[in-house]
Amino acid sequence: MQSALFHTTLYISLALCVLGLLWRSSAWFRVRVGPDVRAVTLSQRVGALLRGAASALFSVRVFHILGALFLDVLLLRRLFAKEKLRWLGHLLILAGFTLLLLMHAFEAVVTVKLFPGYESTLAPYLFLRNLFGAMVIVGIALWFFGRWRRRTGLASVRRPMAAAFVALLGFVLVTGYLLEAQKIASPQAFYRMAKRFSGTTDPGELMPLRALWASEFGVAFDDLTEPMTPDVMAKGRQMHDDDCASCHAKPASAFVSYPVSRLLAPLTGFLDKARADIWLLYLHVFACFLGLATLPFTRFFHAVAVPASLLVNASAPNQAFSAAGRASKRALALDACLRCGICDAHCSVAPLARHLGNPYLLPAHKLVATGALANGHLLRSGHENEGFRVAEGAFLCTDCGRCTNDCPAGLDLEDLWQAGRGDLAAAGLPAPAQWVQALPALAWAEALEAAHGQHTASDPDASCAPLSADRRSFSRCVQCQTCTNVCPVVAQSIAAEHRVDLTPQKVMNLLRLGLRDLTLGSRMVWDCATCYQCQENCPEGVRVTDIMCELRALAVHRLGSVRSGRAPS
Repeated sequence: MQSALFHTTLYISLALCVLGLLWRSSAWFRVRVGPDVRAVTLSQRVGALLRGAASALFSVRVFHILGALFLDVLLLRRLFAKEKLRWLGHLLILAGFTLLLLMHAFEAVVTVKLFPGYESTLAPYLFLRNLFGAMVIVGIALWFFGRWRRRTGLASVRRPMAAAFVALLGFVLVTGYLLEAQKIASPQAFYRMAKRFSGTTDPGELMPLRALWASEFGVAFDDLTEPMTPDVMAKGRQMHDDDCASCHAKPASAFVSYPVSRLLAPLTGFLDKARADIWLLYLHVFACFLGLATLPFTRFFHAVAVPASLLVNASAPNQAFSAAGRASKRALALDACLRCGICDAHCSVAPLARHLGNPYLLPAHKLVATGALANGHLLRSGHENEGFRVAEGAFLCTDCGRCTNDCPAGLDLEDLWQAGRGDLAAAGLPAPAQWVQALPALAWAEALEAAHGQHTASDPDASCAPLSADRRSFSRCVQCQTCTNVCPVVAQSIAAEHRVDLTPQKVMNLLRLGLRDLTLGSRMVWDCATCYQCQENCPEGVRVTDIMCELRALAVHRLGSVRSGRAPS
């Protein structure tokens, strides 16, 4: 490859990478998530960073940071605790890619300095290069397997750039293996080597060496079809020891490239004429440069953001962060998400997300929506209904904390959800409990009746709300009012402004009468504290609280359709 072309494309790629990293990381000081940080300025955020760094580095917290660097960043301890197989995949990618980068891409400034006499064609470097590449390939395979195993049944977050970058990484590895395999089998590469070290390319003069390399090094010479005598082989070995042994070892240790070279042997003549080694080199190098230039603009920017987030978390406890510190920490969390799907798999409202067909109840989707809202992309013209769905997902979250506890990147997702809800409310997208109770239950029931006459879709309630759709769930209710007597919400509803319109036993009675639509907008359903006193004390074993929770989910699904002007499904 021409030196000028190589260096020009290298510097362009490096410049794009550096500029991209600066731009993406500047978002940690620009993006604001949550009404409580709207007034925080850039200078306050930079000042908080500097003060926090100085405070952590010159205190005992520095040992927490060093521990996080070694255990969480390098060894991926948090991921190991949650997903052993995925931990192995990520560790293989991280270790394999880093070692390839240091040993192969930076060989002139790293490997040569550390290992005097280094040559890429000597053992054990042939083996190690193949090993590191295989580690990355196995890691990518485990990554895809982990994503397949973590399917939620809902549409996944679109990641076209991430998929393209993974494909590009695979292309770099494949072209690297093919290039090495072509060089192993290529007579043309042999003659270049012979001219450099023996000073000749004459086939007759090089016959013994050619015979040895065809037999033991896998070079595919078209004219060497007969077995050679022991004397010729011995002379070839002597020539090899004199001129080649110092920089060439048998390639059999290249356990990926060497078998590939054997497969390519019948095509070697054609590939030499087509100068395959040249265009494979160009494809390999330019693919590396393209990956370098585009890395900051893909989801794999988390390779930078996740270590930063883990170190920030180790620098101080969550409650010690100022408003300026929280602002930057939240913005950093938007980039540090791995999109691993562990939080989605453990989410307590994942079944509800599937019933409602709303992926924004799931943490990974909710985080993307939170970022889109903070960046002003969510509420652009034409995305109003999407905003309703995002608000539905955000406010139906139960704040169980599983996502925060299970996050391998250590993100404080609970804080992010609270801040995101504040942004949604400020944007005119309040919690379902607020917009449902803005109208009386009768008004919602009438709206549902009017909308129901405009569509013929089948009623999904048997799957979306099976208890409230099955008369056997509440037909045993004898209207004894035990549920009402033990309900803390009813007990606190003496004041007119807090008075409930229906008591729990009246909700059950409306269900018995087939008037479920009247319950969906009732204050009782939405004020229910889910303390389970009614359900635990019911003499007939009616699952009152579970039915209340179902009615909420059903109300969001059906009343939300009426609110946005769509026919309820």
